[in-house]
Amino acid sequence: MVMVHQAIQQKLSGGGVATAYLAQLLPSPIIQAMDGRLDKEKLYEMRFRINRPVSVNYGGKYFFLGADGLSTEKHNKAFCATYDVLKYIADKATERSMYAVASQLASGFITVRGGLRLGIAGQIISDGQNVRTIKNISSLNIRVPHEVKFCSQIAANYIFGSGKNVHNALIVSPPGGGKTTFLRDLAFIAGLKMPLSNILIVDERNEIAACHEGEPQLDVGLCADIYTDCTKRFAFESGIRGMRPDIIITDEIATKEDAEALLYAMSCGVKVIASVHAKDCRELDDKDGWSKLIKSRLITRYICISDRNGPGTYEGVFDEGLNSIN
Repeated sequence: MVMVHQAIQQKLSGGGVATAYLAQLLPSPIIQAMDGRLDKEKLYEMRFRINRPVSVNYGGKYFFLGADGLSTEKHNKAFCATYDVLKYIADKATERSMYAVASQLASGFITVRGGLRLGIAGQIISDGQNVRTIKNISSLNIRVPHEVKFCSQIAANYIFGSGKNVHNALIVSPPGGGKTTFLRDLAFIAGLKMPLSNILIVDERNEIAACHEGEPQLDVGLCADIYTDCTKRFAFESGIRGMRPDIIITDEIATKEDAEALLYAMSCGVKVIASVHAKDCRELDDKDGWSKLIKSRLITRYICISDRNGPGTYEGVFDEGLNSIN
């Protein structure tokens, strides 16, 4: 059984680092069902709910996963996520120590090798303020990251230009539109266009670079410094003082404090590329703290994308006055 398991791991690992480590987390029967049936580039999530059928997000749609592959109806033939299955995956992901990843669990998930993100639901054990661990695990959600090189090239042309006049930019998209993949690729492209620039990635949720033990598991280019698991305010203020970035790339701007951190950085002369959850630019005015930021006109490129024709579908590019420029 071990030899079969290792052989299948090798086959799955051919598609990249994330897929290789995914094979190390899963029980052998599940790996065997995936091998030869699932295109690794289309696998986005795997969900395990205790004593319920295993499901996957494959190509943007959900299916049950059984020994015969995928199905939208045969839930009775799908693998069952027993307690033993959940424990097996959690033990592999945490190297048998929930306490060792307690700081990450405070955010509801942990990042493991290959950039895989493991969401964990269950009974939260805390000391009143800080999460100590999770026990009686009831659900696991494995999110599989994807590197899509040059998927943001059109946006990069509007943001970086020749590399001498970089724009402050905001990637605007509803959930699932591909914002994180875009930000990761923009960091990669920036490293190619401006190989001696200093790029600070403020990766609050550890999704852009997916660092594990300090090392990025995903390709964020040649010149990136990375903060993870901290507030944007801390990272922006400390990063500007300590790392002297030319460009800051950061994940979702969700609060008034986040918007103020952006305004602070841009006022310091640092270029910022960020993302926000919104259907389009018109929804930004309804978000707390955004009116001041928009009126400042410091953001000079708004890139709107969606999942209308798959993640990363371009919907428009706008200037500081929200006028279309594409």
